[in-house]
Formats: sequence, structure tokens, C-alpha cells
Amino acid sequence: MSDNNRSGWRRLWQQPKSKWLLGIPLGAFLALVLGGIGVYGTQVVLHATSTDDFCMTCHSNHSLRDEVLASSHGNNSVGITVTCAQCHLPPGGFEYLVKKIIVSKDIIGYMTIDGFNTQEWLEANRKEQADLARDYLRSIDSRTCTSCHSNIYENQPESMKKVAKRMHAMNFKKTEDKRKTCIDCHKGVAHPYPKG
Repeated sequence: MSDNNRSGWRRLWQQPKSKWLLGIPLGAFLALVLGGIGVYGTQVVLHATSTDDFCMTCHSNHSLRDEVLASSHGNNSVGITVTCAQCHLPPGGFEYLVKKIIVSKDIIGYMTIDGFNTQEWLEANRKEQADLARDYLRSIDSRTCTSCHSNIYENQPESMKKVAKRMHAMNFKKTEDKRKTCIDCHKGVAHPYPKG
């Protein structure tokens, strides 16, 4: 190290301690503010891109929304309409973030696949897309379903049919590794499941 560099470092370390003591809390405060803005901004973007309106920007010419509205998830006695995110994204945490990254492929598909936003493309690829959704729901043990349908095993609603109560009870008695998940029996509850 040259003498000029050494003397520069010496001068820096010989500054009055008050400058150092003021700089540390100021730097920490700035880091907290910038970190807070980053976290808040990320949350705003994640939630804005989880709305049905956002999903429909890439799927506007598909029948997907109409299929949900015609199903029991959109046309029911309690007046609840399920959103895209409630079924296609896990309830929260790290898995939510990972799935948001994975579903961003639809944006890429919208921009790069000729005819992506057409009903013809949907029908030609419905089986493959349905299988991907099924496999994903299996991988998370249908937690998107049970976040709303939390009483399928205990405190079952009176409106649940006796055969459904019996089937769920039999499934619950199995060990976890042998137990079926919602999507194994309930295919096509929001979108028609393709035959074949």
C-alpha cells in the first residue's frame, strides 16, 4: 500500500468519534426504511397480481371464469364466488411466493405462444393444464381446498350427504400416506375435467 493510501486511511480513522456514532444509527435507520419500502412494495405487487382481473388479462378469451361462475364454486346457495387465487395459489408463506413465480409462465405464454389467449388453445391443452393443476394440488395435499372446506372430517355440515360423510370418515381413518386428497375424488369442481 502506498504512503498516500495509508495516510488516507489514518485520516479516516482519526475522525472525531461523534461522526461515527451519528453515522451508525443513521445508516441503520436508512436500511430499515428502505427495507420496509421493499417489503411493502413486494406485498402490494403480490396481491395486485393475485386478483381475478389480473388473471383475466392473460385468460380473457378463455371460458375459465364462466366455468367457475357456472359451478358450485360460483353459483351456490351461500353466495360465495371463489377467486382464481383461492384455488390456484396456496394460502400463504413461502409456498405462495414459489407458486407465484411458477404461474408467471402464463404471462410468458401470453406473450410468446401464438393463440395462447384463445378458446381453441385452451381446449387443445385443457387435459395437460388440468393434469398440472391436479398434480400441484396433490403435492400440497389440497390445502387450497381445505382452507375453505375445513370441516370435511369433523363437525361436518348438516347439508353434507350421508354417503359423503361416510366416504370422508373412511378416508380419514387411513394412515396419512394412504389417504386420498380432495382432488383425487373431486375433479372438475370448478372447470370441466377433460375425458381421456
